[in-house]
Amino acid sequence: RELCDKYGIVLVFDEVKTGFRIANGGAQEYFKIQADLVTYAKAMGNGFPIAAIAGKEEVMMTIQPGQMAHGGTYSGNAVGAAAGIATLELMENEPVIETINKRGTALMNGIGEVLTEAGIPHVVTGVPSMFGLFLGSDQTPHDFRDYLNGDGEMYEVIATELIKRGVQPDGDGREPWFLCYALSDEDVNETLNVFNEAVKAAKG
Repeated sequence: RELCDKYGIVLVFDEVKTGFRIANGGAQEYFKIQADLVTYAKAMGNGFPIAAIAGKEEVMMTIQPGQMAHGGTYSGNAVGAAAGIATLELMENEPVIETINKRGTALMNGIGEVLTEAGIPHVVTGVPSMFGLFLGSDQTPHDFRDYLNGDGEMYEVIATELIKRGVQPDGDGREPWFLCYALSDEDVNETLNVFNEAVKAAKG
């Protein structure tokens, strides 16, 4: 923020994944940094196709006839807009992030315990609402070189065993595990039971 202010650069945050997930105000609220321009999508519509850009007035006012055009086939789509409004109203009136974080913490801790008991080096990293699972090392990965040292094969085996048992993780270990408000405490417990079974099957 300081460097952008110093050199007159627009600070842009890509909040397509973090927006409305790690805090109601996204990464800006979480890290206490205000951007000049922000992109949003995904969680904003609770599964409905929607995206948005937002920013400071001096930046957003450049989008107008004669200066800069902005548009798209589905811009202002009524269904997507209605879903976005309903999602934001729910987040404003209910403890969505707090509930997700509580259940996400339980899931992160439980997954870590299962992997430790199985003797699989690992790191469960990130925030409870969207955490990552890195196998093959107990050092948190910071770049692609670190990920190359992970055990992607073991992750794929565990993911396959999870799918067989009705839990659908992302097939790519670098992608976060996202939680939603609909996930209950019972769902967390069942996921951990299934994860335990999957790890045992993967270990043979």
